[in-house]
This record gives sequence, C-alpha cells and structure tokens, in this order.
Amino acid sequence: MTAISENNSDMEPVPDQAGAPRQVNLRIRTVSSDAPMRWLEKGVADFRAMLVPSFLMGMIYVILGIIMMWAAWSYPIFVTTLAAGFLIIGPLVAVGFYCMSSELEKGNNPNMRVGTLLGWQFMKRNFFSLSSFAMMLAVLMGVWALVSAVTVALFMDSIVVGRDFLDTLIRQHNLVPFFLVYVLTGGVIAVIAFSISVVAAPLITDRRVDFVTAMITSVEAVRKNPKAMATWAFMIAAMIVLGFLFGVVGLAVTLPIVGHASWHVYRDLVESD
Repeated sequence: MTAISENNSDMEPVPDQAGAPRQVNLRIRTVSSDAPMRWLEKGVADFRAMLVPSFLMGMIYVILGIIMMWAAWSYPIFVTTLAAGFLIIGPLVAVGFYCMSSELEKGNNPNMRVGTLLGWQFMKRNFFSLSSFAMMLAVLMGVWALVSAVTVALFMDSIVVGRDFLDTLIRQHNLVPFFLVYVLTGGVIAVIAFSISVVAAPLITDRRVDFVTAMITSVEAVRKNPKAMATWAFMIAAMIVLGFLFGVVGLAVTLPIVGHASWHVYRDLVESD
C-alpha cells in the first residue's frame, strides 16, 4: 500500500518536487460497534459550531440536486436514478465540510469563506487524485444510470418512459418484480460506492495520496469494520431520508451533518506513519 511520511492530520500537505502524490504508511484501526453514533455526534457538534456556513453550503448542494431532478421530472424513474447518483458523488462534494471539521479539530474557527477556500486549495494541491477519483465516481454514476435504463427496458417496451410508467407496471403486474430488481441492483452499486469512497474522499483531501491508494484504504476500512461500517451506511441512508421528509431545508441540515461526520469517520479509522 502506498504511503505519506507524515504522522499527523495537519491539513497542510507538502508537495514533493514533482507535485505528484507522496507515499505514506497507512494503517486501519478497528473500531467498536458504537463508533457510528460517536461520528454522528461529532458531525452534529461541528454543524452546530459552523451553523450558518454549513447550512448555506448544504443549501447550495441541495439546489444543485433539485435542478438535476427537475431536468428529469417528466421521467420519474430517472429522478430516482439522478437522486441516487447525486448521493454517489456526495463524498466528493463534501470537501468543504471536511476542511471545516479539520480546522475545528485544530482549534480554529473557520467561516464559509475559509471552508470554501480551503476546499479549493486542497482540490488544487491534490488535483490529479481528486479529479481521478471524481472520474471513478462519475463512471459509477454512469453505470447506475445504464443499469437503471436496462432494468426499465426489461420490464417495459422502451427505456423512454413518462409519468405513467408506474401505472403501466401495475397493469402489466410487473411492479413488484421491477422494484425487487431495481432495489437489488441499486443496492449492489450503493455498496460499491460506499466502500470505495467512505474514507477515500477525506483521505485525499487531507493527504497527498493517489486515488487508487485512497480507494483501497477505504475498502480495507470497510472490510476490517463490517459491523460499524454497515451501521454507518444505514445511518447515512436514514439521515438522507429524514432530510427528504423535511424537504429542501431538511437536506440542507442532514447533508452537512453527514459531511462533517465523514471527516471523523476517516480520522477514527485511518492512521499513518
């Protein structure tokens, strides 16, 4: 596994002469089953400490998500596809929250401008790894869109379906099998997305590592802590559902909390020499 030589979490990675990712020795900690609740509590604490900037940044992402779903509103099945895809790339767009949580951890008190600037600075400093990771997530999102289209095609005459597609499925007695296949395939992709990104995004933000190392580290963290990570995945899903129940304002709260908490997931699970 490739490595960085620093052994602290200071978010000031020093570029090497070639500007390429450095190597570090990364180790995965084993955490207790109650760790997810601790991560969530820390995420809530960071959100409260940075209430205004966190909420405003959350609203930006929510508005972008709404625009995406509005564009496909005439085709309900693709609304769910885009919503799921938006969650797949969620770890990447949470860079600002990672940066704010890191600053709070160091005893600083960043504002939205600082959080945004820090996020932008680290995107530039580790641009290759972040952009490569972004492309991987984009590919995964594309796979999910393709799988959704194929699933629709298996149960409908065309992948181009309108608002009446649910009525059509009911008339054809295909509703239950359709949703079983849809949820099963979506679940597989969700597990893959979660496994490769839960630690990778904040790791790339914090340290100058290549995206392959970051994804391998993330998968290892999930493999070594299956119970805790399964609980955390369920809690993320619950937070997103809770946010949807309260509309746009709800997601502007739950998304930042998950973003802040994800930083603490990474800090708890990954240590380096």
